Amino acid sequence: MEAVHQGMILKLERPEMDILVLSKDFFNASGLVIACPVLKDAIGDALHIEVTAQGYSGVACLENLKSIDIRKRHYEIKGELSLIQIQNLSDAVQGIFDYYPHSF
Repeated sequence: MEAVHQGMILKLERPEMDILVLSKDFFNASGLVIACPVLKDAIGDALHIEVTAQGYSGVACLENLKSIDIRKRHYEIKGELSLIQIQNLSDAVQGIFDYYPHSF
């Protein structure tokens, strides 16, 4: 199987779904990836971000992060995002975990 890189959109065989690889290549080399589903019919918002790659388009659902063992999955590469798209998605995911001090 071909190496999996950050920003790739993969079509998994089972369960049949498209995913976007968000984790960096050094992590992906372990055989695990951190990914989120990409849906064709989702509505965009702060954590549902539209993505496009080589004739492919969909909406990345960033609140639904998953760790996937890519060594045990059959997949097809559907496309690769641009660097600016990867940066925007990474910023949105980081925003989920940013610390915000609360006043009590």
